[in-house]
Amino acid sequence: MAKQPKGPAQPPLSRRERRAQARYDAPPARARRAGRRPARPVWQSPAVLVTAAAIVVAVAIIAFVRPPESDADTLVEPPTSYAADLVDGDVLGSAAAPVVMQVYADFQCPACKLFVTSQLPSLVNDFVRPGSLRIEARDIDILGTGAPNESLELAVGAACAAQQDRYWQFHDLVFWNQGRENKGDHDAGFIAGIATAAEVDVSAWSACIGGSDLRNAVTSATQSALDAGINQTPTLVVNGQVLVGVPDYTKLADAIRQAAASAAPATAAPATAAPATAAP
Repeated sequence: MAKQPKGPAQPPLSRRERRAQARYDAPPARARRAGRRPARPVWQSPAVLVTAAAIVVAVAIIAFVRPPESDADTLVEPPTSYAADLVDGDVLGSAAAPVVMQVYADFQCPACKLFVTSQLPSLVNDFVRPGSLRIEARDIDILGTGAPNESLELAVGAACAAQQDRYWQFHDLVFWNQGRENKGDHDAGFIAGIATAAEVDVSAWSACIGGSDLRNAVTSATQSALDAGINQTPTLVVNGQVLVGVPDYTKLADAIRQAAASAAPATAAPATAAPATAAP
């Protein structure tokens, strides 16, 4: 059988042509990666996860330090209640109590909050209601700065509530819901929310807080306290004994008992002379 003639000889491929042919013959990149683990989505990358975690922490911190709401429905409700017969404006307790304790406080003072929330309820139960202690509030402004002055405005709001015998409800609500010092937490909305929660006559209270007389009175009381050497809050004066700061409750209770024991008893009325016996 006759042999078929061979075709013309092909010249050898150059190096560049061999590389091009190899790229052409190679399987597509997608096919080469088919057996590999799929790439991680962008949202699962370490940078994205760290950023998301930082955002969550920041939101939690903001929520934690957020100033208290002024809406009366969201305020913390203090546990202490006050019988109407024990309240006279900003005075709490019987007028005949042998021990009188003046409490100098600034409504923005954190230590004052500690005293009110941790000790005042016990003082009311242990000494005010039984009749041995009378508490007289002395609200002063030694912490307020800026305009409006939050310490001053809170004291004025309390004084206006006192005119309706709702002082102690207002007082407790402020301290149990106290915000940050001089940061705008105790603005007009907050104070009005406190007044509403304290169940004041809002119209009368609003007219009162709009005046300037009580602001002058608080400023004058503050200066008088400073002149007397009272420059820290709380300062308690128990029958003349000065206690600065938040005292240990046991020691405070002992001081009240000792003051009550040493208080001079009320002077007895002179006995009526017996009628002379008629001569027989």
